[in-house]
Amino acid sequence: MKKTIAAIAATLLLVCALVSCGGATKASKVTGIYLSPAKLSYNNMRPTYNYYLTTFAQQELTLNDDGTYCLLVSSSTFSALILAEDTSDASGNERTNSITKVYGTYTSTPNAIDDDLTDVALSAPTRVLCSYDQTYWYDTDNWTDEMSNKVKAPVGYDQTTGAAIYDENAKGPTAEEFLASFKFKAQTIQVNNKTASFDFTDFGM
Repeated sequence: MKKTIAAIAATLLLVCALVSCGGATKASKVTGIYLSPAKLSYNNMRPTYNYYLTTFAQQELTLNDDGTYCLLVSSSTFSALILAEDTSDASGNERTNSITKVYGTYTSTPNAIDDDLTDVALSAPTRVLCSYDQTYWYDTDNWTDEMSNKVKAPVGYDQTTGAAIYDENAKGPTAEEFLASFKFKAQTIQVNNKTASFDFTDFGM
């Protein structure tokens, strides 16, 4: 079972490694790329709904010398995940997957206690891109009515399936309104320059 979990985790890490923030523009230079540990979470929806969810997530932070950052968050969720104890067999139903890229500005200062650490203050995002579940994508710098309709808030949820219910006649947010309501906690984190890493962080997304 441990070997199977390790194999799944390795596959997810490889997928994350193949995805890039895009990093610096021609006028700037990447000064550091930091990777968080992968995080596994479990949510048992029974008895209300007859399924349970296992989510694998990971974060990557790219810092540029012009004071901009890109935070990449990758998430994959499976239900009914079964890992065999005596073989390498595994099964599960893919539920949702997404890759979100958050852009903004930052300031940084050397950590006062540990020379390997840098304190990085991330601002609220100025741009967000997302590819969601092979269903849709959006970019707040190139907003369309279709993107607006995809991200509008649901009016309720189906009590049997848990699926979101939307008002088809309601108008979705503008790019500015979406950015203002985007759930992201502007905060200071610590990056480790020696290991090119940072702790998995709850950004509220």
